[in-house]
Amino acid sequence: MGKKLVGGLFAGLLGAGLYAAYQKLDENRKHQLKRDLKEKTDELRDRAVDYAFYANDAVSDFKDAFKDEFDHTKSTVKDASSDFAEKAKNFKSAKEADDVDHAAEEKADQDDIIVDARDAFGDSDYAKASTDGKNAAEHSSENDSVAPTDSNGQTDSDNSDKPTSD
Repeated sequence: MGKKLVGGLFAGLLGAGLYAAYQKLDENRKHQLKRDLKEKTDELRDRAVDYAFYANDAVSDFKDAFKDEFDHTKSTVKDASSDFAEKAKNFKSAKEADDVDHAAEEKADQDDIIVDARDAFGDSDYAKASTDGKNAAEHSSENDSVAPTDSNGQTDSDNSDKPTSD
């Protein structure tokens, strides 16, 4: 609190001294001092207005630069987003195509059930016997004089002494 009191007393004494000095000046010097003070205040006011315009221009330039950078960043993000979406779509369709191809491969890899003995056994003896038996059955239906044969190529008369097992 002591510093404030001392500062106040100093300002009061300085003001009183300046007023006393002003009162001792002649009229020409008083007018010149008033004119100089007015010029300085006008100059200060003009400088303050100029700085305000400079600051306003700087803020406007900053806003424009920021808007340009923001638009550039926005377009970059939009492009990256669309690229990512396109890659994700391509990946999904490739994965689905891969799944379809994989399913087709699995289906192709599965063994088919073959009912025809000729296809299943090819050149083996069973296939020939089976073929002979079918041919014989076809001939027997056409011609009743031929005896039917079993899978071993034997006729029923040859198997009469063997019991049949079902």
